[in-house]
Amino acid sequence: MQFIKTELELLKKEINVVVSDNQCRAETEKQKKDIINRETEIRSLKGDIQTLRTEFDLQKKDLINKEANILTLQAELENEKKSVLDKESNIQLLKNEIQLLRAEQERQRILHGPHNCTDAKSSGINEILLPKFSSQPFKVACDAETQGGGWTIILRRMDGSVNFYRNWREYKNGFGNLNGEFFMGLDKMHEITAERKQELLFLLEDFEGDKRFEKYHEFAIGNESQQYELHTLGDASGTAGDSLKYHHGSKFSTFDRDNDGQSDNCAELDTGAWWYRSWNYCQFCQLTGTYGNIEYYKGVNWASFRGSYYSMKKAVMMIRPKK
Repeated sequence: MQFIKTELELLKKEINVVVSDNQCRAETEKQKKDIINRETEIRSLKGDIQTLRTEFDLQKKDLINKEANILTLQAELENEKKSVLDKESNIQLLKNEIQLLRAEQERQRILHGPHNCTDAKSSGINEILLPKFSSQPFKVACDAETQGGGWTIILRRMDGSVNFYRNWREYKNGFGNLNGEFFMGLDKMHEITAERKQELLFLLEDFEGDKRFEKYHEFAIGNESQQYELHTLGDASGTAGDSLKYHHGSKFSTFDRDNDGQSDNCAELDTGAWWYRSWNYCQFCQLTGTYGNIEYYKGVNWASFRGSYYSMKKAVMMIRPKK
């Protein structure tokens, strides 16, 4: 019995050894499979890594190419900017040249443009330039027929359509209709007479059709600060008689600017505006009075022609450069 137990024990041990060996084998096989799986997984990962590296290298190469393209484009852009700046600079230079040419053209236009009616081919409205008065031309009425023509009309009365009883500012700037009754304006008259020596002509006509004239061989007035003083008046000749000489040296007056030196305002008394005298009578002639008014010195009068109680049908005052 003891022997049998011993055998059984040995058998159990052998069985246990076999079982243990089988378990070891199974575990070893399992580990081998795990190793194979991991190696497969590693190879797969290595393949993925290689693929990623390849893709990365391609992307890196593409990035390098793009960076190179960007640098090329930036260089081209800089060249274009420089080209644009050069063109803009050239355009500005051309603009400056054009401005200089225009300025020169304007200077030549002012220098050689008509300053009076001397070159007017026919009577009517023309444009003249007075550089010291304005850089822009202005319209004037010209007489190209009377006594050889070339006259610039500075005052015209013909029908009473324009009111001549006006203030200082209006006589300074001028008023009326160049095709009818008007007054050129004292500023323009001063500039014309200051630029060149002028002669002065009056054309007068009464309601009986009697036409007369009176010419003064020199005429000029001062500027506004001098109250447009009639400081220059040459010798008179003509058929109307010299009624203006009495006013030589007088300042211009209007109802709102009394420069006559008398106690009364001559412009108000005579309903006009003129170079009134500072002593004795206000005037011996006045072409700015009330049209048709035959009261004492209130009309369009010329004393040496029809006296102080007569108002002219027509009266024209005009100037031209002395030859």
